[in-house]
Amino acid sequence: MSRARLAVLSVWLVAWSSTVRPQEITQKRRVAILNFEDSSGGSTGASAVSGVGSVDVGKGISAQLIEKLTSGGKYTVIDRSAVKKLLEEQNKSELDSMDAYGRAAKIGRMLGLDAMIVGAITRFGVDDAQKAGPSGMSTRKSKAYAEITARVLDMTTGEVMTEFKATGESAGSGEVIVIRERGNSKATKEILSNEFTDSLLGEATRNAVEKIAVQLNSFAEKIPTLEVEIEGLVADVVGRAVTLNVGQKSGVRVGDKFAILREVSAVRDPQATGDLPPLAEQVSEATVTEVAELYATAIFSGARPVRVGDRVKRIGNSQTPSH
Repeated sequence: MSRARLAVLSVWLVAWSSTVRPQEITQKRRVAILNFEDSSGGSTGASAVSGVGSVDVGKGISAQLIEKLTSGGKYTVIDRSAVKKLLEEQNKSELDSMDAYGRAAKIGRMLGLDAMIVGAITRFGVDDAQKAGPSGMSTRKSKAYAEITARVLDMTTGEVMTEFKATGESAGSGEVIVIRERGNSKATKEILSNEFTDSLLGEATRNAVEKIAVQLNSFAEKIPTLEVEIEGLVADVVGRAVTLNVGQKSGVRVGDKFAILREVSAVRDPQATGDLPPLAEQVSEATVTEVAELYATAIFSGARPVRVGDRVKRIGNSQTPSH
């Protein structure tokens, strides 16, 4: 084996060590889940609520949802760091000219996603504040509530395919301290007890996430797989195994089928000067068995030998399109 081919194989082995390879994921939908935005306005009614650490609530909800969908077996969830990295790498002026969904779809296509899930927290805290009451400080009981919305974005069109909503509430109630300004019953501030912030809000949030996860799992098979044209080259051949120079980052998945093509001759245009693109014939077909970030391994069929430098083109997606 030449030094060049050894170098290619060494690079592939390094990339292969960090790949996600299980055969059983080939029918899963490939998605990314962004941190949920806080659209609750920091309140649940007319009164402001203190004691709610809402800064990381959206991040926590998306993390819980990732865990639920991963364990549900219908999705492969891409690490959010990959989305963040691509956003940082892309031309900022080009992305700024798109709307939020357009930016998400562009990044999603580059990652080979079937869909992207974005969401918002629309309610987080206590029940509606009392409409009237004595001025000064008093206490009341309330359950905790969390309401979230999740949208599924189509990566081909950049449009919202569907939207799911869910409200979670705690089983028990916690104490809320109510402070009202004298002479103005609407100007109130509510402070949540430690029990409320440490336990009840978390319970309500988990309940809401569980409901959203159930809805998303039931919708998984309705998400169309993203069809991306993928072309590359044969980087190495060992027996009937070939290494392709395209991988997970290009959208290659376990089970994908590639035509292996070889240029056979140049074609002269009889009506103009210069040559047309050379003719290529298919010498074999290969099925992907392992995928790394930048490379993939495939097994080829057919009697004709495959050579380093042959072109490859994806002809079949590993996932069955939804009907």
